Amino acid sequence: MYEDVKGKRLLILGAYASEIEIVNAARKMGVYTITTDNHTNWDDAPAKKVSDEAWDISWSDMDTLAEKCRESHVDGIMAGFSERRVNYAAILSNMINTHFYAGGGTKLNTIFSKSGFKQACIDSGIRVPQNYSVGSPVKFPVIVKPADNGGSRGITICYTQPELDAAVAKALSFSDKGEVLIEEYLTCDEIMVYFTVHNGTATLSAMCDRYMHRFHENITQLPVGYYFPSKYLGIFIEHNLEKFRRLIKNLGISDGLIAFQSFVRGNDVMPFDPTYRMDGTMAYHMIEHRNGINVVELLIRKSLTGSMGDDTEIQRLENPYFSAPAFELPILLGKGTITRVEGLEEVEAMPDVVFVSRRDKILGAVMEKPADFTQMLCRVHICAENNAKILQNVQEIYSSIRVFDENGKDMVIWRNTFTLS
Repeated sequence: MYEDVKGKRLLILGAYASEIEIVNAARKMGVYTITTDNHTNWDDAPAKKVSDEAWDISWSDMDTLAEKCRESHVDGIMAGFSERRVNYAAILSNMINTHFYAGGGTKLNTIFSKSGFKQACIDSGIRVPQNYSVGSPVKFPVIVKPADNGGSRGITICYTQPELDAAVAKALSFSDKGEVLIEEYLTCDEIMVYFTVHNGTATLSAMCDRYMHRFHENITQLPVGYYFPSKYLGIFIEHNLEKFRRLIKNLGISDGLIAFQSFVRGNDVMPFDPTYRMDGTMAYHMIEHRNGINVVELLIRKSLTGSMGDDTEIQRLENPYFSAPAFELPILLGKGTITRVEGLEEVEAMPDVVFVSRRDKILGAVMEKPADFTQMLCRVHICAENNAKILQNVQEIYSSIRVFDENGKDMVIWRNTFTLS
């Protein structure tokens, strides 16, 4: 099954706990794994401990890495959960003439720019939230973001002009290019749409409803649950699928994984944040469990052979209408220092739990905000036979996991139930 990659040498940019995902998948395929970053203390780079070889070279040091790759006969480059590393992987693969899913025709600058991506959506016939320029009159509430920064950093919801002025300054501090995006703030339902793109064909892989909760009026809503398949899947396929495929083509994407955080308003699905990389939700674990396809292996194969695999087989396996429901449960934490954690091992042993992704360095970690997307203990991936079993698992997880701060107070900030579609 893996004969075409067995024994090849793969360089992985980055060595955090998340990169262990790539190391494990590659080693399962018989690939020789090398991880690299500038951490000389490997406790800060745990993927180095499980890979076959590790370098203490920054993943942004292109010249040094290129020379080292040639000396070590590296066959391919991989980058996972960081847009910056995807950019560097594309540059490095071009320098040493190897493969990477983000090829030369991929418009990375557009994909990783909020304003550029928004214009690409408009050009593809996709509706987007109303945009305002800095200094122009706005209709509150609005959301302010750095135009060229992924994730939730530097984002503020504003209800007044003084709040807007402060939010623009904050967003600018997070923007490498000194650009901000001001948009109408929507309170629609949110979904995630996942595509696997292989040899120019964009296959709808999965779609979920994002259960959101606002812990404070000036910060964006945070996801407290993800339900697969989405109740809006039929609407998406009928009214939006071809527009999204046109967008993917217009972005120059021929291979890789791309997910879109999106609003739903009527029959319109409005994307606002693309992730052209391995997505932090790690939904591919549930996709593999339900559909028998491992998209991480597809990316590794692309890096080492130039092809993600058999297009017909990929299309046959991909099915967003899962045979049974799946649910991802993030455990969010409030302010404090983690001194004790209970129940994680019990949760990992639950029959319907297919994967648990933990944060790096749990004990002693300091959570500085009352609520924030970065303050997550873990993500629990559940695949059960029906919604009732999903909810039963959620309640058992909430009953098992306890996270205590320095004062003995429980730091978990969301333990509510869900109404599943």
